[in-house]
Amino acid sequence: MDLTGEKLITLLIGVEFLIAIPLVLYADYVKLPELEKYFEDNEIVQLNKTRWPSKLPMHRAFRMGQISNFLSLSKRYIRLGDVTEEEVASVPLSLKRWATWPYYFLYQMFMCMGLHYVLYKL
Repeated sequence: MDLTGEKLITLLIGVEFLIAIPLVLYADYVKLPELEKYFEDNEIVQLNKTRWPSKLPMHRAFRMGQISNFLSLSKRYIRLGDVTEEEVASVPLSLKRWATWPYYFLYQMFMCMGLHYVLYKL
């Protein structure tokens, strides 16, 4: 590959970083309390709230990550019995998007970083 391709991938990683981090922080600080209201009877969500109770960004990310997994992989978690269909169905679509989309940007950013490493560092 040429230098132009490397610059393009590096630019994409930077742009995705600038988009993903504010979105994740907004979702963790603004949307997480609203999401946790829909899972008040869920044993795992309540356990996570006691395990990571503080308002540190890392603790909020752990709690949001669990709820994000419940919503993005709902069939799997329903089958395991970790969440019920009613809990997942009660969350509005706009709130589901705020719980999942910022993390998709992060996943895409890490995939671009891996692609950059494979193409230019190996």
